[in-house]
Amino acid sequence: MKHVFGKFAVLASAALLLGACAQTTGTTGDGRMKLDYWVFFSGGDLSYMEAIVNDYNNSQDEVYIDMILQDWDDYYTKVVTSVAADRGPDVAVSHAATLPQLMNQGLLEPVEPIMAETEFDFELFPDNIREAVEVEDAAYAVPIDTHPFILYINNDLAEEAGLLDEDGSLKLDESPEGFKAFFQQAKEALPDKTPLSISTGGVDVYRWWWTVYFQMGGTPIFSDDLREPEITLDREIAIEAATYIHSFFGDVIPMHIGDFYETFQAGNAVGLMTGVWATGIWEGSDMNFTAVPLPQSFEVEAAQGDSHTLIIPIKEEQTAERQQAIAEFIAYVSDRGADWAKAGHIPARTDVVASPAFQQQPFRSEYAEVASKVVFTDKTIYQNPAETDMVRALDEIMSNRLTPEEGIDQMIDALRVTTRQ
Repeated sequence: MKHVFGKFAVLASAALLLGACAQTTGTTGDGRMKLDYWVFFSGGDLSYMEAIVNDYNNSQDEVYIDMILQDWDDYYTKVVTSVAADRGPDVAVSHAATLPQLMNQGLLEPVEPIMAETEFDFELFPDNIREAVEVEDAAYAVPIDTHPFILYINNDLAEEAGLLDEDGSLKLDESPEGFKAFFQQAKEALPDKTPLSISTGGVDVYRWWWTVYFQMGGTPIFSDDLREPEITLDREIAIEAATYIHSFFGDVIPMHIGDFYETFQAGNAVGLMTGVWATGIWEGSDMNFTAVPLPQSFEVEAAQGDSHTLIIPIKEEQTAERQQAIAEFIAYVSDRGADWAKAGHIPARTDVVASPAFQQQPFRSEYAEVASKVVFTDKTIYQNPAETDMVRALDEIMSNRLTPEEGIDQMIDALRVTTRQ
């Protein structure tokens, strides 16, 4: 029998966190309805969301959104424990990848019936983004962005290395050999600089491997089953993708870079791969950079990414009036997608992507096309622990402790243990 968590299985541990999750909903001193809004953002992301919330609060005098920043490390644990104890937020941020677990635990309201009062149109989302928030044929969140894994280039160093055309575009052949050759040329031309900056281990290597694996034609990691999925990972393609990525380490990627963000931001790396949220970071510096999609090096159009979404946690006695206020706030945040994109993200809605407010922003419109190519995670309650298994196995491969074959076999064995297969 596979272990499936229920809504009330966490109640015993809820008391441990309720000091940080105390319910403060009600009304403000001036009589406005107060809604708790939980977020886990940091850095530039946080300031952009704060601006949106402040504008909403100033736009009317009936509802006040109390945005509460929670620590990322135990964010989802706090969501689970607080909602299970009926002391959760009125609205909260969640990654699309986490929705199956939250829904399976009975913690979320389906959002379409609640959003219907605002005439919110879910058809404005591309198919892959809409499907990313659906679990067992119901939408459990409103996506506000897509944040794919992309490539950043230091233009000054690239020009010095002869890697730019006359128009400033990259001389980068979109092939497996061409992508690596680009950074090998950087290494030869600038021996005192890091050609490509990325951590030897951790989630960014996983994101790169995910992109390559699916561009190579990899099958889903799991079958389409929320609670009892089969492992459908293509072992041979998984090994091939890991082997390709491993070939970069020790060649154009130094082993065990201390802080790969700092290496790039300090002007000591030609390229860096990470999520689009770094665009806002680099814009706040004096760096002359370019942000582009990760090259389509293999046959299948695919990219790694996720979506920030807004969820409506279940409350035992949530009035229709409060639900209406929640829906109106979510619609407002969705409408402000172009402002949220200033953090680097791609708005989830096609009409916002097409708007001048977004298209006139530098860089974002150039990589916005990646959103439609994102391969989202599978709809299973085991996704988050599975990601930990995959990251750990890839760490072993890239650090030369295991061969690609050994590492992928370790990954598959760990996935079997995680899913009790």
